[in-house]
Amino acid sequence: MRVRYSGSASGELERIFKYIARENPEAADAVVRRVEAVVARLTLFPATGHSCDIEGVFVAPLVRFPYALYYKVEGDDLLVLHVHHSARHTPDSLKLPRSLVVEARVS
Repeated sequence: MRVRYSGSASGELERIFKYIARENPEAADAVVRRVEAVVARLTLFPATGHSCDIEGVFVAPLVRFPYALYYKVEGDDLLVLHVHHSARHTPDSLKLPRSLVVEARVS
């Protein structure tokens, strides 16, 4: 399964990393590694996320960290829509045009 991050998800992950890294670079690295691990698991078991209010969109928590991934499956692709802090409101822009999607490689 190929992984793609929306422009929103890529930007959110970058902002999360920079915010945490100001105080604790190791913790920032740990959050990014956890995102990568959860995404890798989702490529193997995409149905393990929880459904949300929007049809076809699922949520996968980043256990140990207060973040969640919003994603959907499109054919053989896992599309990460948002990386979102759990204490904040659900993102409004969960349906994105294809032009905002970028590809990413999973190691």
